[in-house]
Parts: sequence; C-alpha cells; structure tokens
Amino acid sequence: MDKESGVKRLALTLLVGLGLLAGVAGCGFQLRGQAQLPFESAHVEAAPGSILAPALRDALSSQDKLAPRLEGAAVRIRLAEESRAKNILALSGGGKVREYRLTYRVVMTAQDPGGKDLSAPAEILLTRDYSYSDTAILAKQAEETSLYRAMEQDALRQVLRRLSYIRR
Repeated sequence: MDKESGVKRLALTLLVGLGLLAGVAGCGFQLRGQAQLPFESAHVEAAPGSILAPALRDALSSQDKLAPRLEGAAVRIRLAEESRAKNILALSGGGKVREYRLTYRVVMTAQDPGGKDLSAPAEILLTRDYSYSDTAILAKQAEETSLYRAMEQDALRQVLRRLSYIRR
C-alpha cells in the first residue's frame, strides 16, 4: 500500500505540474527579452570614467548598433551628470550609523546627426537603502558594491528601454 500511495502522489504531482505549465503557456507569458532599437547605429558620448558608458557600448555592440565614430552614426547618445552618492539614512541612539542610502544618477539625451533631440533629456535616478553594522564592515562593503552594480544594470536597462522608443 505504501508503494502504491507514493505512485499516486507522484502521478498527482506530475498532473498538477503539467496543469500549471499549460496555464502559464496559455496565458501569453513570455520573457521580456532585449529591447529592439529603431536605429541603424549609435555613438555613445560620456565623461571619462563613466561607469554606464562601457556597459551601454557593450549592449549596443551585441546588437551590431555601435558606431565607432560620431560621423556616420544615426543617433548620438549622451550620458551626462553621472554620479553616485552615499548618505546617512538613520543613526542609532548612540550616534552610530544604522542605515545608508545609496543613490545613482545619470542624465541621458539622444540626438540625430544634426543635433536635434530625438527624445527629451531623461534623468534616471535610482536609490537603494541598506543597514550598516560596524561588526561586519567587509560584508557591508561587499553589499554596497553589489547594490551599486545592480543599480548600474538597472540604469542600463532603463536607457535601452528609452532608446527603443525613439522616433526617427
């Protein structure tokens, strides 16, 4: 009897799993995928030391949309005012830092070869809060680095999404 109930349980689990799979497939769900860019090529301009510019160039290059020079590019993408900030969010009763707020900001503009704006300047402002402890300094530094990296990836996705809506 024990072996028979195990087989029944397995059959029921498989049946429920197949039912869920059919439901998800039937609802039209699909992964977001990569943003399709409506231009042939783009050139990225940014200040030296920009964190987002190399990632944006890599993303454009993976779609064969990166122009090595401004001449011949259908779109000029400017990344300006890129900055990071770390502010104290909360203090303990003893005056020690308990929480920080990390901020990542970049302003993006897109122009045609003649200098006409293809989209309004867009400010991307991302914030993340995290708790801090003097007893785990290395772990909190690693968490801060990870949060900044995640914000940069999120900013890159937002830039690509905005670029996908450019009208020529």
